[in-house]
Formats: sequence, C-alpha cells, structure tokens
Amino acid sequence: MNKSFSLFLEQLKKLNLPKGKFAIFGSGPLGIRNIRDTHDLDLIVDESLFDEYKNMPSWEFKSFDRDDRHVEMIENSGIEFYKTWGPGDWDTRQLIDNAEIIDNLPFVKLEEVKKWKKISGREKDLKDVQLINEYLEKSQKQK
Repeated sequence: MNKSFSLFLEQLKKLNLPKGKFAIFGSGPLGIRNIRDTHDLDLIVDESLFDEYKNMPSWEFKSFDRDDRHVEMIENSGIEFYKTWGPGDWDTRQLIDNAEIIDNLPFVKLEEVKKWKKISGREKDLKDVQLINEYLEKSQKQK
C-alpha cells in the first residue's frame, strides 16, 4: 500500500465516522489490496452524514456535471464524500450495507468496483478491470 493511501486511511479513521453510514469506493478497494497505488479516497456516504459534513468549514462543497449526471461532493485534503455514485445506477445503501471490512474500515466489494469500472469505460478504468481480474484469478489459485 502506498504511503499517501495509508495517510488517507489514518485521516479517515480519525474522523471516527459512524459504522453503517459510509463505504470506501473508487480506487480505494484496489489500494487496500495493493492492486495499484491510490492517491485519494472516495467514499459513498448516506445523506445524513453528507449533510453533516457539507456545512463544516474545513470541507469544500462541489457541484458539477459529469458523465451525463449531476454530482455533488464534499472534499477535505483528498478525502471525498459522495451521496450518489456513477456512472450507472447504484444503490448506495446496499453498497454500504454489503461492504467488506478490511483493517476496520468498510470497502465496497471488489466485484462491484469491477462492474463500475466497466460501466465507466475510461482507459484507466479498463486497465483497473484487468488488474482486478488478475488479482481475483491469483486469489482463487491460492485457495
């Protein structure tokens, strides 16, 4: 795990967010498994947690359009909170409820990350799909 990702996880743990209200998505599930380096931390959070942090002075609210959808996020030092996820039609509540706990933190399951990266279809995401497939293949062989 790269050093900056470890620092993000330390920062996140210091926030002491309530269990069941968030899960790490984006490249975080790849970073925790050393599949590839990660340089930020994307979280899906429930609406009440989003609203709580949205009004904190140290968090910056951003609203923009991306991939034919409207995105609202809040950010502080590379940690980003999203109440919705895309592209694709994602049930964030289900993703949070079914998250895999690693190092006492909830991570969206790798299979879901793979689905999202396929839908996204960007070159970097398609490379990540290949890395995830290689990781899963290797994990199966070790069982």
